[in-house]
Amino acid sequence: MEVDAPKPWFDALELIAKEKGRVLIIGATDTGKSTLTKFLITQLCRRGFPLGLIDTDVGQSFLGPPATIGFSLFKLHPDWGIVFSTPKIFFVGALSPEGHVPIFLKGVRRMLNRATSSEAEVILIDTTGFVSGEGGNELKRRKIDLLSPQFILALQRSDEIEPILEPYNKTPTIKIFRLPLSQQIKPRSMEERRLYRSNRFEDYFKHSLIHDLDLQDIVFEGEVLDLNGDPLPLEWALRISGLLIGLKDHQDDTLALGLTKKFFEEKNLLRILTPLSEIQNLKAIQLSSLKVIRLLPDEQRA
Repeated sequence: MEVDAPKPWFDALELIAKEKGRVLIIGATDTGKSTLTKFLITQLCRRGFPLGLIDTDVGQSFLGPPATIGFSLFKLHPDWGIVFSTPKIFFVGALSPEGHVPIFLKGVRRMLNRATSSEAEVILIDTTGFVSGEGGNELKRRKIDLLSPQFILALQRSDEIEPILEPYNKTPTIKIFRLPLSQQIKPRSMEERRLYRSNRFEDYFKHSLIHDLDLQDIVFEGEVLDLNGDPLPLEWALRISGLLIGLKDHQDDTLALGLTKKFFEEKNLLRILTPLSEIQNLKAIQLSSLKVIRLLPDEQRA
């Protein structure tokens, strides 16, 4: 689908195509960050640039499942279709960076390393809509300092992004574009956002297998919080059916996500549902407080 792009979007595109580098896209919720991202991917790939995308929108991700940061490499296929590599993911374990800033920035750094070691000539970084208040401003500033972008594309209805941009207005290494919104942008309700996440999870887990994990040599990271915000004992947390977990290898890379099914305490076994077919490289489980209620009917035992 062609994007109804305002002229300033094309102005930014021309300079990015000329100078290349890292491009950070920021804006509040429902300003069209994903639409701008897809516009740039299409236009730059048509010009022959291998392009990397770091998708840090953990609540409304379109590269990986929710609660993850994703990276993928896009190229132009000879038949003019845009193709991309299978996304790499980093499990944050939350649908917003708020309250999870250290692990969120760790994931951004991990995916930036993947992007810079790839053949991408342009690296796009899509972000969450968490821009308000001192928490949102501080997170975006820390992300800018971490990423050192050559371009910042700020989508705003008025001047809501200015507190974030102000420290960088005179930074000679960063070019800032204040962009209008596309006429195609339509606000989404909370229910629409919830349904989007549900569908993304369903798509991710649709070809999953059941594995019984021997927990003897498995390291657990993170914690599961109850409704009062207090951490649950591990043996209680593992009894929760449908708990979203990250499955990691010895290099701290996320292999896949999983859902808890049943904990056999006497055998120290955890039954999980995951699209990961081989589990011999699994060394750690990262916990979260997220529960995915709808388990899919076509699950199979490995």
